Amino acid sequence: MTSTQSISPRRRHGRVAGSLLLSCLMLGILSACQTSQNLQQPTRLAAPYSWTTLWAVAPLVNESGTSAANTIQITDCLTEELQQVKGINTVPVTRTLTVMNKLRMRAVTTPEDAKTLMDTLGVDGLIVGTVTAWDPYKPPTLGLALQLFTHDDRLNSPRTDSLSDQSTTTSRAGPSAAAQAAGIFDASDHATLQSLAMFATGRTHPSSVYGTDIYLMKMDLYTKFVAHQLLEGLLRNEQQRLAAVNDY
Repeated sequence: MTSTQSISPRRRHGRVAGSLLLSCLMLGILSACQTSQNLQQPTRLAAPYSWTTLWAVAPLVNESGTSAANTIQITDCLTEELQQVKGINTVPVTRTLTVMNKLRMRAVTTPEDAKTLMDTLGVDGLIVGTVTAWDPYKPPTLGLALQLFTHDDRLNSPRTDSLSDQSTTTSRAGPSAAAQAAGIFDASDHATLQSLAMFATGRTHPSSVYGTDIYLMKMDLYTKFVAHQLLEGLLRNEQQRLAAVNDY
């Protein structure tokens, strides 16, 4: 084709389309790079044991004063957050419910109930608790009271194991209320909002329209935040218990 010949419209359009496609690809790559640079690691919890343990969560009891609170859904959210803890595996809530139905156990109300359920499930730890406050409307409020039961002979540290022969058979066989954690998290409280902002960091998409506020708009997400906060306290108390036993 000579300099006097013109480029056909079809070929001209093809070049323009190709340029636009290349520009879009470049923008996509730049956007992806920028997004990856903004990613942050979320805070994670870890169990105070040197090996992986198996825990279960008993269905929470509703003491919030409103029948609208779905305790099974809240128990599911708590179990999901517990599964995120390094060093802890969890039993599905549906399995726990099935075992409780077979045992004709409506709720875990005594240490004996806890022992029976733990033995049947074959778990090292069992969390029982109540829903003490529940309001899904913005700003949401959720309160939980949790208690951890453990088999002391299963969750002892190596140094504690050396003391096991000094314990009585009854104390070794029965479960003990190892740790407790409770709190009411009102999203209108600035301290709660600060904790929520720290929790949401690394758990929301950087380009999300709502950002960390998404945890205030969906009650299931807010429930996971509250569960994380209380599990942190529960694990901290369990760590202190083990340290006290080892110092004995």
